[in-house]
Order: sequence, then C-alpha cells, then structure tokens
Amino acid sequence: MNTIIEDQLFKNEDYKTGSLERADYYGCSFEQCDFSNGNLSGMVFTDCEFIDCNLSNTNIKNTTFNDVTFNNCKLLGLQFKTVSTFLLRLKFNNCNLQMAQFDYLKLKHTAFINCELQQASFFEVDLFKADFTDCNLQHTYFTNCNLELANFKDAYDFIIDPEQNKMKGASFSSQYLEGLLKKYNLDIT
Repeated sequence: MNTIIEDQLFKNEDYKTGSLERADYYGCSFEQCDFSNGNLSGMVFTDCEFIDCNLSNTNIKNTTFNDVTFNNCKLLGLQFKTVSTFLLRLKFNNCNLQMAQFDYLKLKHTAFINCELQQASFFEVDLFKADFTDCNLQHTYFTNCNLELANFKDAYDFIIDPEQNKMKGASFSSQYLEGLLKKYNLDIT
C-alpha cells in the first residue's frame, strides 16, 4: 500500500533526476515543478492541481488522475492513453498538449481551455460535452469519437470528419466551419 500524502504544496521541485515519492496524493498542489522525462507511473492524484509544471514525456502508465487540474503546464507527448481509467477526471487551462495521446479514453465533460493541442490524437475517445474553447487543434485527429454536445466555439485549425465521429449538438463558430468540410476539397471563401 502506498503512503498517503494530503494537502501539501510542492514548489520549484526538480523531479527529472530524482522521482517524486511513490504515494497517493490527495488535495496537493504542484507549482513550477519539473517532472519532464520522469516517472509517475502507478501513482494516485486526487483533487490535485499542477500549476506551471513541465510533465513532458513523463511516464504516466497506470497513474490515477481523479479531479486533477493542469494550469499553464507543458505536457508535450504525454501518453494519457496509458493512465488508469478508474475515476479519470481532468481539466486543462492554458496548457501545451502538443502530441499528447488520449486514445480510447472516456473524457466526458473534460475542459481544454485555451490549449495548444497540435498533433494530438483522439481515437475512439468519448468527448461528450467536452470543451475546446480557444484551442489550437492543428493536425489533431479525431477518429471514431463521441463529440456530441462538445464545444468547439473559437477552436481553430481543426479538421474533423463528421462521417467518422458522432457530432449531434456539437457547437462550432461559423468562421471555422471549413474544418468540417476539408475532405471535400471545396473552395470556401
């Protein structure tokens, strides 16, 4: 059984070389910490917040993220598809999620607000009522996803095939609708 650590603040820590203590973290805040290329596999984070942290290419295999918020974090290439799906709830604000992989996850109601999601992968993901407000989705793939009631207002540079995804009730800004028609090679002016 893992040690339980509650309501702690971890600030300006470098976990690239030395890893974070293997534990279950509840109500903890991580500020300006560097986890890049580190190992958080198998850990539990519940009601935690990561602020201005770098988790790029961190091993998160079988990690539990329950009600975890990432604010202003660098999460390049993170393999969310390998996390524990038990109680998975995430929120992202102003994060760099380029090349992140979310394949096969249930991310209902997940908020991606003002995030850089270029070249991210969403394959067979349940994104019911997800929010992509102000996100850059250039070269991001949505394949066989549930995008029903998802909010893509003010999301940009996306290409989404309505024939490959469930999209009933999804919202888009009229100025970016061309991303839904890209495969038809239409001249839209």
